Amino acid sequence: MSAASPTRGALPVAGRILRTIRGDRRTVALVLVVPAFILFLFGEVFVRPEPISHIILAVIVFVLTYILTAIGFLRERTAGTLKRLLMSPASRSGLVVGYVLGYGALAVVQSLVLLLAAVALLDVSFANGVALFVAVELLGALTALGTGVVLSLFTDNEFQAIQLIPVVITPQVVLGGTFRPVSELPAYLEYPALVMPVTHLVRAMEYVVHGGDAGDFWVAAGALVLFAVGAVGLATLVVRRAS
Repeated sequence: MSAASPTRGALPVAGRILRTIRGDRRTVALVLVVPAFILFLFGEVFVRPEPISHIILAVIVFVLTYILTAIGFLRERTAGTLKRLLMSPASRSGLVVGYVLGYGALAVVQSLVLLLAAVALLDVSFANGVALFVAVELLGALTALGTGVVLSLFTDNEFQAIQLIPVVITPQVVLGGTFRPVSELPAYLEYPALVMPVTHLVRAMEYVVHGGDAGDFWVAAGALVLFAVGAVGLATLVVRRAS
């Protein structure tokens, strides 16, 4: 690998993140236990949760990945680990790629937990296959991951990172087609909703779980790809400025 490679140092950073998280019981529980527990509650509360299962799955992966990444990256920064990494041979973009790989691996595990829990607890049958479900979950997770990294750089403690949820996450959940179709919203709410990742995550997940118009799915999937690339790219720029 060339010394000028933009991803220099990515794999060591990813490995260190996974080793750190392995010893953090709270984070392990957030990835392995919390998703299944939430789906269990929905299964107990709703007589027929399957019709809204696509909404549940979309929102859970976005919110939990944001919390995991924002708090995890914040801990790295406040503990001085990020500063040490910025002084290491790892490139700035390689550093971000390492975080994406590390937390992306956790997102894969979380997606598999959600898959198993959805089948067992919500009686979900994926109309377009589990592989597409995992792909859509990962796109949503990558968008939330980039968002968490960027916003964590503007916070000083975990409480502040959580405080951003009502500002950044809640409007997306409310307007993203979870309670009312986006097309039925007033124009001054519909257009902002169309530039929110959760809107397209819910639409894509609806196709994966229930089927529907393939054209609408590809539009939503394309939007998620743009959001994911944009969020990770913005995280790279912000980390470079932070250095």
